Amino acid sequence: MTQMDPGPAGDSPGRGRPPKVTREELERVALTLWDERGYDAVPLAEVAAAAGVTSRTIFRYFPSKSEIVWGGFVTDINRMRDYLEASPPEESLLSRIRIAVTQLLASAEDKPIDRLRLRVISRTPELQHSMPEPFQVWHTIVRDWLAGRLGAKPDDLAPLVIASGTQATILRALLWSSTQGSVEPHDAVDEALRELENAASAG
Repeated sequence: MTQMDPGPAGDSPGRGRPPKVTREELERVALTLWDERGYDAVPLAEVAAAAGVTSRTIFRYFPSKSEIVWGGFVTDINRMRDYLEASPPEESLLSRIRIAVTQLLASAEDKPIDRLRLRVISRTPELQHSMPEPFQVWHTIVRDWLAGRLGAKPDDLAPLVIASGTQATILRALLWSSTQGSVEPHDAVDEALRELENAASAG
């Protein structure tokens, strides 16, 4: 459970006892505003006002505006390594990545707030062109696993480009699924990676 933040003395917008707010509540307020009006149209000061706190409280939880959007994807990212190792060895490398990713996504709790995140990202090129820390960790895990299977070094071209290509495909499928109300994220990723496999094996 997230610890409630009482805020320091004087951190309340009004008089009396400072408001209590959780990280999740701040995320929900910010993402709802950005989903309705656009990421660039709503500054953090307005998010703070809507949440009944000051900007200083927001920065206690989030080092930057983009961290509010991307920060929620940290959970379970390191489990990707376990799913890769457990994937069927007789399958192709792309197929094993597809199986591992879809299993990871299917095992995660489907939270409405995560769909909000994806919708905000899908409408904001600035966010799409960044690679936050969780995605860097994911890329490193897949790159190193590929290097081991290919007998290559992690900084060789093949593991780098395969990891980058699959990651870009996964992100694009997740963003697409956020605009399709009835499509589950893991189903969209599974379909997208199958298309990538088919293209790679086409004669």
